[in-house]
This record gives sequence, C-alpha cells and structure tokens, in this order.
Amino acid sequence: MPSLPEFASFKLNMSSPIEQIKEKIDIAELVGSYIQLQKAGTNFKALCPFHSERTPSFYVTPARQIWHCFGCNLGGDIFRFIMNLENIEFPEALRILAEKAGVQLRREDPKLKSERTRLLDLLEEAARFYEKNLVERKDVGAYLKERGLTGETAKSFRLGYTPNDWQGTISYLKQKGYKPDEMEKAGLAVKSEKEAGFYNRFRARIMFPLFDASGRIVGFSGRIFDKDVLPQASSQTPAVDPAKYINTPQTVLYDKSRLLYGFDRAKTEIRKQNAAVILEGQMDLIMSHQAGALNAVAVSGTALTPFHLKNLRRLCGALIMSFDMDSAGFEATVKSVNLALGAGFEIKIAAFPQAKDPADLIKENPAVWREILAGAKPVVLFLLERIGARSENALALKKEAKRLVIPFIAAVAGDLDRAHWVGETASFLKVPEEIIWSEVKNEIKNAKNGKIAGGAAQNQSFQDKPFQSKTRRGLLEERLIGFAVWKGEELRPTLEACSLNWFSPERRHIFESVLVGRAAEEHYVKKLALEAELIYSGHDDFASEVRHLAKELQKEHLRAKLEGLSGEMQECERAGDKDSLHQKFEEFRSVSAEFNTLSI
Repeated sequence: MPSLPEFASFKLNMSSPIEQIKEKIDIAELVGSYIQLQKAGTNFKALCPFHSERTPSFYVTPARQIWHCFGCNLGGDIFRFIMNLENIEFPEALRILAEKAGVQLRREDPKLKSERTRLLDLLEEAARFYEKNLVERKDVGAYLKERGLTGETAKSFRLGYTPNDWQGTISYLKQKGYKPDEMEKAGLAVKSEKEAGFYNRFRARIMFPLFDASGRIVGFSGRIFDKDVLPQASSQTPAVDPAKYINTPQTVLYDKSRLLYGFDRAKTEIRKQNAAVILEGQMDLIMSHQAGALNAVAVSGTALTPFHLKNLRRLCGALIMSFDMDSAGFEATVKSVNLALGAGFEIKIAAFPQAKDPADLIKENPAVWREILAGAKPVVLFLLERIGARSENALALKKEAKRLVIPFIAAVAGDLDRAHWVGETASFLKVPEEIIWSEVKNEIKNAKNGKIAGGAAQNQSFQDKPFQSKTRRGLLEERLIGFAVWKGEELRPTLEACSLNWFSPERRHIFESVLVGRAAEEHYVKKLALEAELIYSGHDDFASEVRHLAKELQKEHLRAKLEGLSGEMQECERAGDKDSLHQKFEEFRSVSAEFNTLSI
C-alpha cells in the first residue's frame, strides 16, 4: 500500500486535464493578457470585451477563478472566457489553454476531430513544410538576411518557403493524411477550372504564417521570390507579372478584417505601454519587433477595421500610426484615423523620411526607428505643424486646417478632448475658438449619418440578450446567498438563523447547499459572492447587514403569504364555505400581526 505522500501524488496525477489546466492558469493573468485590467480591491475590473460600455462593469475574481460582467450578465471560468472571446467551442478552448498550461492532452482519433481543429493541424503541418524548405534554400535565406532579418528573427516568426511547383505542398500534405478539399478549405489549394484536381495556391513564395490572438496559424501571406517565378508566357499567352503578395482567402479560420499580424506576441507589450504601433505589411512588423518595438502590429491586406480597434481597445488607449501626407494612401489612412478617434483612442503620428518604409529605415539604423516612435505627436498637432510648414500664407493655412484638421477634431470621442484640440487649433491659427467650434459642429452634422451607421454596425454583433429583471424578493435571496459564499464561516450563526421557508423554491436549495458546503450552481453562486463583495466590502458590520437582509426577506415572504391567503379567502367566500373562511381569516390576522411587528 502506498504511503500518504505517494497516494496524494497518485491522486494528483489522476486529476483530469481540465482540473490540471485550472490549477496552472490564473484567471487574472489569462484575462489580463487579452484586456486591460484595473485593480479593484482583491478583484480586477475592466471595460467588458463582449458589449460596448464606457464604465467598467466586467470583474475578475482571482480568489474564485471566475469573471463576470454585470452589464451583459455574461460570466464563467477560463474556458468560457476563451470560448466567448475567440468564438470557438469547448474542445478548441481546451486545446489552447492546455498549450498555455503545458498540460498534455490525450491523442485524439483524427476522425473524431472537429473540422476547425483538423484545419488548424493542417496549417501547422504546412508551416513545418515551408520552414524545412527555407532551411534547404540558402539563397532565400540570403535574401532575407539582405533585407535585414536575422536568422533568429526568421525562425521566431516561423518564416518559410514554398517551392515553385503546382503540387509540392498538396503532395506533402496528402502524405500526412489530409485531403485536397481540406487544403482548399484552409486556403492552401485551388480547385482547377479546366481539369479535375487541385493545385497549390502559393508557389515560389516566401511564406509568412498568420497567427490568431492565441498564436495558432490560421493562414499565410506569401511574398513572391522573383528568382523562382514560374514562367507563365507561351507563344499564345503573354507573361503576366504575379502579385507581389498574396494572402489566404476568407476561410472558416482566417478573416483579414479581424486579424492583426503580430497581435499574439505584441498584446502583452501593448497592455504594458498602453499603446500600439500600427504598421502595414509583414516585413515592417517583423523588423519593428527585431528593433525592440514589441508593441507593433500590422494590418494584412485591409485598412484598419472596427474589429481590429475593438481588440486593441481592450488593451490600450493610444495608437501610434504613420503616414505620408503626399502618399496615394492618405485618404485611406484618414479613414482609419477617424475610425480610431471615434472609438476613443488617442492617436499619435510617427513621421519618418519620405521614400522609406519602416523596414528599410530599421535596417539602416534600428535606434532611429525607436526614436521616431518615442517622438510621435498627437495627430492634430502633427497636422498643424505639417501644414504650417507648407502653407504659403495665413489664408492657405486656414484652408488646409479646415480640410485636414477639422475632420479629425470632429471625430474625437469626448467633449473634453475635443475642447482641448479646438483650443490648440484656435491658438495655432490665431482665431477665436468660436470659429473652430462652428466648423467642428458643421463637420459633425455633415458626417453624423455615416458615423452613426458605422458605430451601429461596429457594436451590433457584440450585443447580448438583456437578462431578466428580478423581484425584490429575488434580489434579497441573491444577496444572502452571496454572503453565504463570501463570508459563510464568519457569519454562519447569523446565516443559519434565516429560515429556508423564507426563500422561493428556485433558490431555497441553493442557499441550503451553500450553507452545508456543497457546490451548487457554481458560477451563479460565485457571481453572487462577487456581487456581495463589491456592494458590502466597505461596510463595517457584515452581520448587521445580513440580519437586515434576512428581515427584509422575511417580510417579503410574509407579504407573499398574505397575498396568497387573501386570494384563498375570496375563493372561500364565493363558495360559501364559512368554516374555511374563518380559518383563513384567523391565519391572515396572525401573519399580518407578524408582518406589522417586523415593520416597526
């Protein structure tokens, strides 16, 4: 027979993977890696990531390892948080958290895996294939080194290479047990229109894996390697230059409007610095991280979207962006800045020399890039200084300010911030603030319809069903259950003085179970404990609060009893049952006297 320590170890090893994961992952650390948490006593609070709000109603309780939002009434444990945030089912959440916790899951039967899980495995296998090819292609590695990437950086971001053929990737994945139609669903294969079969979507390209917020590969971006471009010309067909970059199309795993390249590795630093650097393209992002700017993310094949901003807003309040006022993409950048200002971000602009992109700048001197980011200026100030340097006279300056600056001030969320920039602009232009306010109000009026529509679209998919309002009796019952969970041992005699008969049938068994130490409706009772803690933590005498709640609940119980007896007496009167009527009347008088005593 094993000794006691050996037996305890045996029991620990026999615990389920779910229990092991919960033991190893602290909920505050997990949630805090996705959203910005503020300390609130022994708990943490934040703006809810699942519905739009301005005042935090989302709480995390490390002691109970739960989260709950009192605004939309969503809540749960670490698994429910990942499921809701990533919009995935439990098996995928289990897999993500098992990897974070270092817990080994039993090998699954491939036939029993969900489609999403199988496609994730397929993309992981493809990434390994591309990585192996890059190691073998020394010339591709030399090109990346020439662009400024170190071997360590390329390995960290899992860069790879896909051969310049039509079937290489497909053949490799077939050997690993995957079907061509699965490769098509994952975005790696294209079905031929001319003949039966599939061909590789990516050919002769340097491959950049695209990771979701949890670090799983959900797609790829491929940059053409010019040396290996397949000949496409023939005597009948002229050569066509291939696109410099192609990305995975929309799939069940990849949505470019939601994914930010580098977000999985930047989110901790974004939260720490309360700011995110927004770039375009994979090379700029990778070089920025290599240079030490670890809070950088990049859009991939799209402008900044409301979904991108929602993910970033959970972590930070400022965005650092860069654009050239003379560039063709200025209008698109203006739209992104307006959208970000409307979402409540402070926007700063990092100005760098023309005809250079961040990747080239970092290659020449990484320190200069860090200095540029550190010197980023608020967007309104940046524009005022820029047009001030370029305008020939005061009239031209005012016209440029109206064209470029006023729309940004109008897009700022919050009257105080808007008033600040109205004052700054008026001072810079040497005009009364009333004139700037008038222009800003006109801009808001002209753009109002479009902005309201955009805002509604942004928030619509995140709205949750309103929870049912409770009766006074229900609220009192929940407060007492919350106290029983929160301060059960300390207040046991006071709580045990509450009669179970005072509780409604749906909560009676819960209160009883909590008092005897049995787990019942686990998240529900933990949520009630959190609620009680938030409401009563500043009170001096908890026992007095419990007695007051108990007295009020007893009164609600007696009120309900009086209403019931009143109805029964009416029934007896209609039936002419004088004996029963007299009996009910005496009972009513007794209950009424008890109620009146409590009300004194």
